[in-house]
Amino acid sequence: MKLLLVSPPFGEKGQMSKGLPIAPPVLEYMAGLTYQVRPDIHVELLDANKEQFNPAAVDADLVGFTVLTPQAPWVYQMSDELRSMGKKVALGGMHVTAMPDESRQHADAVILGEAEGIWKELLDDVNNNRLKPVYNGRFSDLIGLPRPVTNLWRTNYVYGYFQTSRGCPFSCTFCSVHKFFGGKVRKRPVNEVVEEVAASKWRLFWGIDDNIWGVDINHTIDLYREMSKNVKGKWWFGSGDLVSVQHPRSDELLGYARKAGLTAVLVGWESNNMMSLKEYKAVGKQGKDRRDAIKKIRDFGIEVMLFIMVGGRQDMRDDFEGILNLCDELKVSAHPVMTTPFPGTELYEAYEPYLIHGLDWNSFDGNHAVFEHPTMTPEQREDAIIKLRADLFTIPKILQRMFQISWRGFPMSHITSWMIQYPQGRAFKEYARERKERVLIRATL
Repeated sequence: MKLLLVSPPFGEKGQMSKGLPIAPPVLEYMAGLTYQVRPDIHVELLDANKEQFNPAAVDADLVGFTVLTPQAPWVYQMSDELRSMGKKVALGGMHVTAMPDESRQHADAVILGEAEGIWKELLDDVNNNRLKPVYNGRFSDLIGLPRPVTNLWRTNYVYGYFQTSRGCPFSCTFCSVHKFFGGKVRKRPVNEVVEEVAASKWRLFWGIDDNIWGVDINHTIDLYREMSKNVKGKWWFGSGDLVSVQHPRSDELLGYARKAGLTAVLVGWESNNMMSLKEYKAVGKQGKDRRDAIKKIRDFGIEVMLFIMVGGRQDMRDDFEGILNLCDELKVSAHPVMTTPFPGTELYEAYEPYLIHGLDWNSFDGNHAVFEHPTMTPEQREDAIIKLRADLFTIPKILQRMFQISWRGFPMSHITSWMIQYPQGRAFKEYARERKERVLIRATL
């Protein structure tokens, strides 16, 4: 039996992009899971960001896609073409779980939730020609998880990944993580994480946990302590909250995190507008003084980037420029995205009456304004975020921020800072150029 697993493109309307420098985590993990439950199956992986996907050329008994919301239109089109040629298609991922009835129209089977508990059953059903339309996954025990399979790619990457937990203790209205993975955090055994990272071929990693230190401070300190002892010559970055950095044991946490190879963290600042922060139910994860928390992280030699949303219905025009001022004040960079109400979230339910009619899912990518605003048009918000990104990622500002990192993190935190900031600024610039071209083309029609 042959299985093809496909990572959809991130480009607008399914266009191939240059892709991320990170090997698609879901596919490597699903390959490992397949070998664990059905070692007889031949697995192929394809990253449609880096190589062309041609449905007519597919030679597989099952094609599996993992789907995020902006990727859904492309996936549906490819799935429909595959099925018209008699090929079996299975869809999974957050968008599929949030929109099962929609997804079922384009697949022979959909996987809702996590795959571990049902993957062998699904593969057996394909083999026996009795595929069911829906497979309901459940929250899995994270003991004995398969390791990612890293040798099946036909393309090259800079980063690998590792995972230490699933779930999130916070219930932010814009996020679907606590619904997809659960509000009760499940943790992998420390020794299994350490052994996996130590044995991996990768030297640079993305820690894909939704919160690299906010799930259980004591457990996380134990994990980083063991990584610092047993994982040598490897570095990584991840995402985390700010309230954990204000914990009484935070000095231990940050010290061991740096010794374990942490070079940079994307922290959930979420919004610079207090009304929006309350609307997003994200106040509790900030702590009493989030500015001091930022400074503390950097003092330990760890680079900081703010994940921040702008353009929500509570935001004002000045909030765009306020982000630039904030970054200049804190000497950090940011990853600013347009507030986007993803299906399956509380924010989607709240914003549904204001959604702009006629948009499809590929507009839900953090670049487009997808809902009406009390005082700003969609075009004004999109122009404002493009200008903000351009102002944030000039070469002088990137270098200035790099040299503000404590020398305790030299040289890897400084190298990582450049490796994250410069490509991100270049990608934002490329998107702005392509958008300008599209606007000009529409104006001439």
